[in-house]
Order: sequence, then C-alpha cells, then structure tokens
Amino acid sequence: MSPGRPTARPARFVLALRPWVGALLVFLGARSAAAGPVVLLRSGNLGPYVAAADGFRRTLRDPVVELALGDLPPRELERRIAQERPDAVVVIGLKAALFARDHVSRIPIVYCAVQNPEENNLVGAWITGVRTEVAPESELAALRQAVPDAKRVGVFLGPATDDKMRRRVRAAAAAGGLGLIEAPVTNLGDLATTARDLVPRVDVLWMPADPVLASPEAFRFLLELSLRARKPLFVFSDALVRAGAYAGLSPDFGRAGELAAQAVLRIRAGERAGDIPVARARGAHLVVNEGTAKAMGRKVPDLLRGVAEVLP
Repeated sequence: MSPGRPTARPARFVLALRPWVGALLVFLGARSAAAGPVVLLRSGNLGPYVAAADGFRRTLRDPVVELALGDLPPRELERRIAQERPDAVVVIGLKAALFARDHVSRIPIVYCAVQNPEENNLVGAWITGVRTEVAPESELAALRQAVPDAKRVGVFLGPATDDKMRRRVRAAAAAGGLGLIEAPVTNLGDLATTARDLVPRVDVLWMPADPVLASPEAFRFLLELSLRARKPLFVFSDALVRAGAYAGLSPDFGRAGELAAQAVLRIRAGERAGDIPVARARGAHLVVNEGTAKAMGRKVPDLLRGVAEVLP
C-alpha cells in the first residue's frame, strides 16, 4: 500500500459529506434567521390596509406583532419596535412607511400599499416593498365606464401628488373628453370647505389614493357628502365600495400583502432588503355598489354586468 492511500479515503469521505453539510448549514441558518418576530405597522384601519395585512398573515403563517400609528406616542412606538428586535418591519400605508423610514434604524423595512415610494425616499439598503399603484389613465377609463353620463370630474389632490402625476391626470381626462376640476387638499382641515365648494361644479367625485385622503374620517365625510348631493364617489379600493362608495378601481391589496410576506421570507433566508427587487401587485378590478346607485336614483350601466363586480 502506498503512503498516499490512507489520505485518499478521508478526502473522498469529506467530499461526499459536503452536500449534507451544506444542507445542514442552510437548515440551521433558516432556523436561526426565523427566530425573531415580525412587526406589522399599519397607517390605520382603512379597508385596503386591512386587506393587505390579511394577505400578509395568510402567507407568513408566523406570529406577528401588530401595531398601528396612533396606538402609542411616536417615541413609545419607536421603543416598542426596538424592544421586539424584529427580523423585519412591514409597513402598510405611506404614513407608517415614513414613520419607519425616520424612526427605525438597521432593521429591514418592507412597505406595502404605498403610492410613489421613490418620491417619498423609500429606497436604500434596508428597504424593499410592493407597489400597488393603478395608473390614472386606467382609473379614469374605469370611471367613465361606471359613470358614462359624467362630463365634469372633481378630483381631490393631496400634497403627495407631484407635478408629473398632475400632468398625467390632466392628460388622461382630456383624452377621455372629461372636464377636470382639481381640488387641492393640504390636510383634513381643508377637506370640508374644499369638497363643499367642489360638489355643485361636478358630476362625479374622484378620491384617489393619498395619505391625507386615505383615512376613515376623510372617507366618511366624502361618502356622506356624495349621498346627500347624489354625486357618485369614485374611490381606490373595493373595501370603500363595500362601505358605501358608488364605484372604484381596486388593486389586489391582499395579493400585495402576500408579496410583502414573500419579501420577509427572503430576508429571513439571508438576503439584504435593498437587494430584493420591489414587487408589483398587478391587476385591478372595477367594483360598483348597486345599493348606493339606487339610493342616488341611478342605474348601474348594463355593460358593466359581467365586466365589473356589482355588489347588491
């Protein structure tokens, strides 16, 4: 037997073990990575946020620490998140995303149900997320289907609406032969006066997704005003249509929550949040509330049946 033979067998043995060792390390790494909790921080209890949270929990299937802005003062909320030592903070809605951006450090952030993330500086090594925007061209096309007799549309524009988006909204309205009256809203205190001035001048009210408008208080006020004036309210979520708005073109917020959970799983597996491409929850569906239509003395267009979801 040559002197080299005794070392050959151990070498072959080590080589044979390598796949098993690699699998064991992956398993142990996944176990340790999954040891921490996930914090789910919502901007509020608006329907789209609830749907996104449901989709997230459905996919992650692990215990989640759920918080909402307003539950605690900002400093207490910041301390509570730090105490949890989470693997990731999942933020639903722009206000929650901005809070995490400014108050959470060196913890991966995954945003969801956020408009224009780049314009709000939601980028960096510690941030990824899911886009849910619906193009204004698509929204206005759906609005024309839902309210074919509309000639003048009143759109509420919050401070997050930049000049580029305003130009797109104007161009889409012009292309569709619609008159557009813009109603800037800086804060909730402006909404009542602005909306009351707008109603007599338009045929339909358009409430796009915006952090100022995306609040239960703003929606309730606009819904009551819409019903009193018998002017249809077009919104950005099927949950708001189920709550009484006339119609809306809704992204799949539940699917957005599922994609956010998938990003968390990738973070737990060792990927850096900033290296995970921002996902997009594709597709949107038109929803019309027939009960609201009847209350306004309107009839749901026959062409929508079989194309849109018509709620009783």
